[in-house]
Parts: sequence; structure tokens; C-alpha cells
Amino acid sequence: MSVAPSIPYFKKITGKMTGNAKFTDLATETAALGSATGALDTANTNYEKSKSDTAQLLTLRDNAYAATSDAAHTLANGAQKITTDASDLQSGGWDLVSDATPVGQLSVPANFHATSGDVSGSVDLGWDSQRGVQAHIGQWATSPSGPWTQGYVGKKSSCTITGLPSGVESWFRVQANGAAGPSDWTGPIVKRAT
Repeated sequence: MSVAPSIPYFKKITGKMTGNAKFTDLATETAALGSATGALDTANTNYEKSKSDTAQLLTLRDNAYAATSDAAHTLANGAQKITTDASDLQSGGWDLVSDATPVGQLSVPANFHATSGDVSGSVDLGWDSQRGVQAHIGQWATSPSGPWTQGYVGKKSSCTITGLPSGVESWFRVQANGAAGPSDWTGPIVKRAT
């Protein structure tokens, strides 16, 4: 039983045990439970109030941060209207970021590996992440030459392929896709599905 529902439960027991002729020998223990329940009730009330206070303080903090961010953006825009010279802006305390350079053609995903999945008919795949990936495509086949079936599309550098023939070897490959197009496929690796 969790804290909140236990308080009325213990209060009920204390109320029914206090002065009960069948349990007069337990008067000390009944009083101890009543005292402990009262302390628990107070502690729980204080805790619940602190959660409410914390939520209010968090809202105040977040609003103050939003106002500060807005003020900083307004000031930065004003500074850039006066000058775009990097040394002038840095003299005003601004940290400058250079424009992002294009990633270019993505490499074949490195360290491509397969492990047995947790459920029947599954294999877990993983590979190293790289900058600029918009999506990975993972495929599987029952022979190293295909035909290939798409089993995963996503940004994460790991996935679980399901619906495989359980206990049968399958081949897997993955490709990274970015702004400059897709990488080459990894060489297929073989793994027996769980």
C-alpha cells in the first residue's frame, strides 16, 4: 500500500482499536500507531504542498528564462543592426558561432553488428552514429544476394528487426541517408533470429 491510502487506513485501525475491550492489552501499541500515523499524515501533507510550491517555482523560473531569452534576442538583433563585424560583436560580450558547414556524402555506417533479439523472430542491429544523418534504412534478406525487405527507417543508430523466421539465418545491411544522398550499404552480415 502506498503512503496516501495508508494514512486513512491506519487512522481507521487506530480509531477502532482505541478503547476496544478485546484489545486492551494493546493500548500502548495502538497509541504508538496513532502517533506514527499522525506524523506520517503531517509529513505527507508537507510533501504534497512542497510539490505544489516546486511546480509554481518552476513555472516562475521558466517564465523568467523565457523573458530573459527574449530580451537577449532583442539586444542581439539590435547589436547586429549596428555592426556585423565579429570583433565589434565580441567586444560586446557575444559569443559567435560560425555557419554550419555542409556534411557532404555520408560514410557507410561503421561497426555494423547484429545480436540475438529478446523476442522470437527478432535480431538487434547497431552501428556508429554520424553527423548529418537524416535517416537510416535497415534491410534483411534470407540470402546474401536478396531480395531485401525493409525492416527499419529512423534516425537512431540501432534497431530491432522483427517478424523474421525464428531459428533461421538472415542477412542484414544498413545505409545512412543525408542531404547529399544515401551512403553505400554496409556489407551484409548474417545472424540467426531468436
